[in-house]
Amino acid sequence: MIDPPSERLLRLQPGPTLGRKIVTKELMLTQTQTSSEPTVLAFTDADSCAAWLRAASLTSIPRHYEAILGQLKCLAEAEISPRERARIAEVLREPVMFLHTELARRYAGKPQPASEREHEAAEQAIALWRALWAQYSACLKPLLEGDPQLEGVKAKVLQRGIWVGKQLIIVHGLARRLPAPADWQELHAYYRLAEILESTGTAVSDELVPSAIGLSCYSTYCHALLLDLADLCAMSVRQIELTDRWLAMWARKVFPYAQERETEGPVIVIDLDAAGGATLFPVAPDNAGESTRYGYPAKLVTSVRGRLKRLGSGANPADLQLGHDVSVEACSALLCHLDQRWYVLSLKRNPAAESQSDLELCAGGLGAAYFRIVGRTFKSQDLLGRLSYQGTQHLATLGALTDYDRDKDDAEKSWAWEHWHGGDEGTMASVRRTGAGQHRWHLDQMVIVRDQDRVRCGYITRVALENQGDLAVMLKLWRGAPAAIAVRPSTTMLVEESPVPALMLAETPDEQACLIQPPRTFSAGRMLHSVSSGPERPERRFRLTRLGQRGADFERVAFEEIN
Repeated sequence: MIDPPSERLLRLQPGPTLGRKIVTKELMLTQTQTSSEPTVLAFTDADSCAAWLRAASLTSIPRHYEAILGQLKCLAEAEISPRERARIAEVLREPVMFLHTELARRYAGKPQPASEREHEAAEQAIALWRALWAQYSACLKPLLEGDPQLEGVKAKVLQRGIWVGKQLIIVHGLARRLPAPADWQELHAYYRLAEILESTGTAVSDELVPSAIGLSCYSTYCHALLLDLADLCAMSVRQIELTDRWLAMWARKVFPYAQERETEGPVIVIDLDAAGGATLFPVAPDNAGESTRYGYPAKLVTSVRGRLKRLGSGANPADLQLGHDVSVEACSALLCHLDQRWYVLSLKRNPAAESQSDLELCAGGLGAAYFRIVGRTFKSQDLLGRLSYQGTQHLATLGALTDYDRDKDDAEKSWAWEHWHGGDEGTMASVRRTGAGQHRWHLDQMVIVRDQDRVRCGYITRVALENQGDLAVMLKLWRGAPAAIAVRPSTTMLVEESPVPALMLAETPDEQACLIQPPRTFSAGRMLHSVSSGPERPERRFRLTRLGQRGADFERVAFEEIN
């Protein structure tokens, strides 16, 4: 029997250059459903493990998952030499990666709070990677003790353990969660051990990452740190996949130095004793301890900005090693985001300008926005002066009550206000909700925001489920005051299209007036006209000129008003 994870390699005394103890985390494996019969280890070495995998059936993903996880748990309790354990873990990485991909289809990028099925899939993915991580953790103490069987593969064993930790960072980002502090502590401990064993820069190979350049312990460790700095909770699933792919080539451009170096740009500061990742600073802090490491992103950002410049001049993403399956627009947007996160220091918040208050949020697209601004539900038939037979009969029973909105009660329930608390600083808001709510929130979703003074609109730029269970959301608020209108396309065809709800954002000193319309309806030069609701609101005509933003449930477009 091997020692429990909390007692393996756990109190290692580093050399005088470090002067601190390495403490790995106690691995917590999520419990899954188990059969009535105990699972028995089906192999004893890497060859028999490979044979067992070839005979395994892939017709049922849940059964395959239970089989792999069950074998990993049995392996953690088995008496196997460290070298053979590492070889078995190497064989099991590919099926774990396959299951990771299948499970991600259920939870990756889904609105939060997650449904029961989505939450279960995310927990299963985390449990699977942690069970694999336990196999590499079991090799750490023999590595430190100088096991001769591991002498020639110590860099690869450590790099693989750091790689699994990097995969856990990705899983949390796909699930819109913040990585657990214990995962960061384990990841830092792996890198510190690589320093002790002088294996940080030793080159290794990995068939699962064919596009990787310069793989080593330090490049994989910086890969994980840079992923976290990129803020995965503010990125789409596709952007996370691309960033992970690009960092396989770029992460080697950043090295975590033990001593501060001269630089004219920002510095990435890593604390190997911290329960979190790296932080970007304008200059290195003065009170740094022996556990502090310094990374300099100048070379990395030069590569990012060089690609941005070449894309702007007409270069193809494939020629820039960005991929054959991604557009110029998608590459440019993601590279700009990474440049901001890896090099450009955000302005510090001004406590005097930021107001901490209670805000009310509502989601539901343009239908919800129209209802919350006008106070009535949107009905295209009423705007056209048409009613169905049932509607006419119902209206006749109401007598003089001509302003009756029979869908209002349902709308109040479907598009209810939720109470959030946070900071509002001009066009940005960072809010948090404790406990359950009615709406589910996702990136680029339109949001209606109400405070004591006014109603505004914006969209979500970040969604994160924090370790305490709170849901944190960041919003970008549009400057113009929103006015709800009904529009329909102008057409010469005999078929008359129905009106749709839209918002008009008033012109501000910084931005021109624009329209918020339903998604996938923009076409340059398209003519729209408002549906008049009375002499006080005459008909207006608009020519759409430019698509400013495409969100999940809206489009923001520039227009010219035609007299």
